[in-house]
Amino acid sequence: MVACLALVLALSALSLRLFHIETFSGEKLSAEARSHYEYKETLPARRGRIFDQSGELLARSQTVFTLVADCHHLRDQMLACIGLGARENVSPQTIKKRYLPDEVLSNYREYIAESLAVTLRQPRHEIARMLKEKKVGEVVLAREIEDDFAREITAMLDKNEIGGVYLRRGERRYYPSPLSLTQVIGYVDENGEGLSGVEKVFDAEMQGRAGYRYSERDRSRREIHAYRGLQVDPVPGKDVYLSINMAVQSVVERELDAVIDKYRPEKVTVIFMDPSTSEVIAMASRPHFDLSNRKGIRGMEPVRRNPAVTDLYQPGSTFKIVGYGGAFDKGLATPLTEVNCHMGIYTLDGFPLKDHHPYGKLTARTAFAKSSNIGAYLIARSLNKDLFHHYVEQFGFGEKTGIELTAESPGRLIPVSKWSRTSFSSQVMGYEVAVTPMQMAAAYNVIANGGLYHTPTILRGVKSDAKDAAMVKGPERPGRRVIGEKAAQQVMQCMLDTMGEHGTGTKGDLIGYSVAGKTGTTRKHVENIGYVNGRYIASFAGFLPAQQPRLLGLIVIDDPRADGASVYGGAVAAPVFKAIAEEAVKIMGIEPDLPEELETATAASLAAANPSVEGAQ
Repeated sequence: MVACLALVLALSALSLRLFHIETFSGEKLSAEARSHYEYKETLPARRGRIFDQSGELLARSQTVFTLVADCHHLRDQMLACIGLGARENVSPQTIKKRYLPDEVLSNYREYIAESLAVTLRQPRHEIARMLKEKKVGEVVLAREIEDDFAREITAMLDKNEIGGVYLRRGERRYYPSPLSLTQVIGYVDENGEGLSGVEKVFDAEMQGRAGYRYSERDRSRREIHAYRGLQVDPVPGKDVYLSINMAVQSVVERELDAVIDKYRPEKVTVIFMDPSTSEVIAMASRPHFDLSNRKGIRGMEPVRRNPAVTDLYQPGSTFKIVGYGGAFDKGLATPLTEVNCHMGIYTLDGFPLKDHHPYGKLTARTAFAKSSNIGAYLIARSLNKDLFHHYVEQFGFGEKTGIELTAESPGRLIPVSKWSRTSFSSQVMGYEVAVTPMQMAAAYNVIANGGLYHTPTILRGVKSDAKDAAMVKGPERPGRRVIGEKAAQQVMQCMLDTMGEHGTGTKGDLIGYSVAGKTGTTRKHVENIGYVNGRYIASFAGFLPAQQPRLLGLIVIDDPRADGASVYGGAVAAPVFKAIAEEAVKIMGIEPDLPEELETATAASLAAANPSVEGAQ
């Protein structure tokens, strides 16, 4: 009876204890138990892709793996005994009897290091050091492992019965053409988050939404598929379609490399747009970088920013469209207005102005075509300072264009209240202002669009990969009136003369097309030094066909070196525009508006290739 009573009391006490545990600690202990075998696995979402306007792939994500060792499992005696048993071809129980606990764990780490050193082709002692140093969390042993190599590693781990080391699935950004459009596309960090360019601007759209699933794993962290639980599939990121035409972009990239080889400039930037839509169809700069490794190209230091929207320069004579446009808009001058250029030296306003050639009386359009500084100032002087500054701002200078690219600069303008005595004349000629190439291209787009400013864009739309998903474009941004249509036509007529026989832009003209253009040559300004003799920024801006523009281009060459030859915009930058435009019109299917020029040129070339018999005699 005493024994029976003792047994009843003991079992009652155990029952009370069990009730207490179940009531007050059940959930905590269950969660702790599940943590050893149940896992919530994150299922990463596929990052959206980037395409050009025709659907050519520019960027996509590629599945890769990271090899990691779990420090908690590396201290698991049973896992270690299983692994060492496989190495010594004995049972885990034999290993447990053969070595002390600390020896088991130490030998197991060495075994892992030996096995991985052969597969990863890394020093064994380095892997052993990594496994020994860290006590908690994970040890990353290798990154960006591709599928084939991942299968090889998995087979080795299974064969050697190594637990606590596993592959974690991830993604790596892949760029099919890593040397093209680099500064526009930008890049992502190791976590797949955009850091620059389109990758950063549209990071939220391309990220998608990660999913997850609950699963159970064995002691080696291998999933037991029979016990897979709740799964929420990831939502892929949206794809981004750019307005870039990669065929034109390839021509631009090729010509940029040719400029680097020929003139060895500090940098060069090219932008081409479609004025009818204000879309950027090509944009590139040199130096740039390799998207696959972010290193520089051809021995040059990498430039990962996008100089087309970040870097400032003084535009020189290409800026003269502002003064001429304002004077024409207010009716204070016309292309036929006559100005006295004082044979190259003007001093009537108390400060000297000089021209590169001595000109006498010229019409406004001729002064523009010959890029007379004195003529440009006398035309713009009819505007007061405040009105001229107003037109500068209306053309888009002093503020960001709003194009979908990172780190865009608003440029620099000096408030009228801080102008010096010569600021008016200097700004008319494109000095004492700092602009980005994108701002200058957008300003010429005003002339091409009949006086309307349209925000430039590089985006065609964003689209999910769902079936029948529609492409979503950005919000409509209405244009604003800068100058009247008549004034824009008058500036365009001056630009046409620039490309004529007596203008400065003849080397940028295309046979069969009416090209409206303007050259610019600026003395290079260096911070804390000033203007440097013998160093220039050569530029050219133009569009075609003049009356119905379909192609607009800007070339900016910073500090070209030509070994004594001319480095003016008309000699250096204009030929680059021509070389690109000649192929771009074919790619874009732009019909010539002066077909008679093509016929004449074709007849002349045939005559030269096949001289008549009489002529030969």
